[in-house]
Formats: sequence, structure tokens, C-alpha cells
Amino acid sequence: MKSNLKKAAVFAGCSLLMLTACSGATAQISNASDVLFQVGDVSVTRGTEYELIKKSNGSTMAVTLIEQAIMDEEVGRGDDIKKQAEKQYETNTSGSEEFEQSLIDAGYKDKDDYIEKVIIPTIQQEKLLDKYFEDNAKAIKKEYKPSIAKILMCDNKDDANNALQALKDGTDAQTVFDQYASESATYGNEEIVVSTLLEDSIPTYVINTLYSAKETGVIDEVMSDDNDSSGAYYIAILTSNDYDENRAKIQEDLVSKASSDIAKECNVYYMKKHNLEIHDQDIFDALRTSNPEYLINHPELAEEDQ
Repeated sequence: MKSNLKKAAVFAGCSLLMLTACSGATAQISNASDVLFQVGDVSVTRGTEYELIKKSNGSTMAVTLIEQAIMDEEVGRGDDIKKQAEKQYETNTSGSEEFEQSLIDAGYKDKDDYIEKVIIPTIQQEKLLDKYFEDNAKAIKKEYKPSIAKILMCDNKDDANNALQALKDGTDAQTVFDQYASESATYGNEEIVVSTLLEDSIPTYVINTLYSAKETGVIDEVMSDDNDSSGAYYIAILTSNDYDENRAKIQEDLVSKASSDIAKECNVYYMKKHNLEIHDQDIFDALRTSNPEYLINHPELAEEDQ
């Protein structure tokens, strides 16, 4: 398991598998003295190039290499992925004979090089997210408190009480929504993924109530937000708060609403699992500025950034 992570960590100066820095350490390359070109009396070596790239784009490249190593470890590049990538390539090209030449013009060696560097990593990213939502289910549930429900927003408490009673009496939900829903309501008579990502539009109390409910159906309570000056009231109809049963739907919704945050959380989860380490001080310092959450043995740095 460690081989791929070590290969990816060569640029980052990694020799172990934790993410921390050795104070003052600087990674070296074995062929640093090789001359790339010479201008007059000035020679530019591979070592010069390495330091330039590292200082200008080192943290980005290091993270990319580490992410790829994690995907290779967790998802792999098996025959099923290769077949899927080949099929996706054929779909993308639609039989165009010029497509491969356009790849070469863009800097790829050939079709296979493009599949290896672009299509397969894209498929791996998707599969890694699937795996993450399964592997880290407990933490995801705790943070996002997801459920599947319908939310009815009413303008006043009387309307909310009447709507609740009508639903309990068996009145068709659409009829109730048509009669009692506020004109400014964000949601109608449709099931949505309710989570903490909706705290700007749905009271936290409603989100928590749905997540902790023991039975599906109409929540027998008129709910409100004490911090909402509009005086809106809410009725909720719970379809399910079973995470495993709705994982695909929950994943799609959370990723669509917070793709960047979810991607970082996924990275951090697997960085911790594989105990990554960066030994180069320059890259450590760059990550401290750009992605302190990736310095997993220094959580205080991420807290400082908040």
C-alpha cells in the first residue's frame, strides 16, 4: 500500500507517511547538477528548475500527486476502470478521427496517454467519493444531519396549525401546500435532502428534528425559528433519515451544494488514514498558507485560518 504514496511523495520530499515537516528540511533530487541549458556563463541545472517549480507551484503539485496516490491506493486502476475509461473515450470522441490528433497537439503522447492522465483519474475521483461516503458515514451524518423530507413554510402560526391538522387528517399533501404555503416559500410539495447545508433557508431546529425522528410521516409539531424576524412557521413530512438507504441521493446533493468542502474533507480523511508526511519545509510553508487543513498533525494551523 505504501509504494504508490511514496512515489507520489517524491516531489514533495516525503520519505514517511505522515503530513508534517522536519524543521528546515529541504528535499533533494539525485540529478540536481545536470545542466538543462546555458546562457553565456550561466548554467541552469535540474536543481535550479526543481527549486523554481517547488517555490512557485510546489504545494499545488504536491497535493495533486498525493491525491492521485490516494486514488490509486483506495480505488486502483483495475480492468473495470480501464474498460469504463475506454468506453468513455469512445463516447467523447463520437468516432472523430481528428480527436486523437487534437490530443497530441495539446501535449499528450496519444490516446492511451490521455486516458491514463485524464479519464482514469476522473473516474477514480468519482469512485473515491463513493467510497468516502461509505467509509466516513458516521462523521458525515454527524456534521450534515441528512434526511429526506418535504418542507411546508407558512406565513403564520394559524396557517401552520391548520396545515398540520389537515395533513394528520389525511388531506392530500398537494392540496395542503396549495392552500397554506407561503408565497415566499423556497420549497414546494417535493422531497428534498434536508441537511445543515440548508441552515440559511430552513431553521436548524427543523433539520435536527427530522434527523433525530424515530418514525417517518408528518412531524406532529409546528416549528419555527426564534432568530427569524419574518415569523415563518414550518411543517415537515419525513420520508426517511436512513443514511445507508439514501446514501447515493445524499451524496449527490451534498456534493452539488458544497463540492469544494466535500473534496477537502475527503482528502483529509484519506491523508489521515495513510498517515502522510511532507519533509520539505518550503512545501510545508506553502500548504500552511493554501491548505492548512492538509497539515493533519498540526490541526492548530487550520484553526488559526478559521
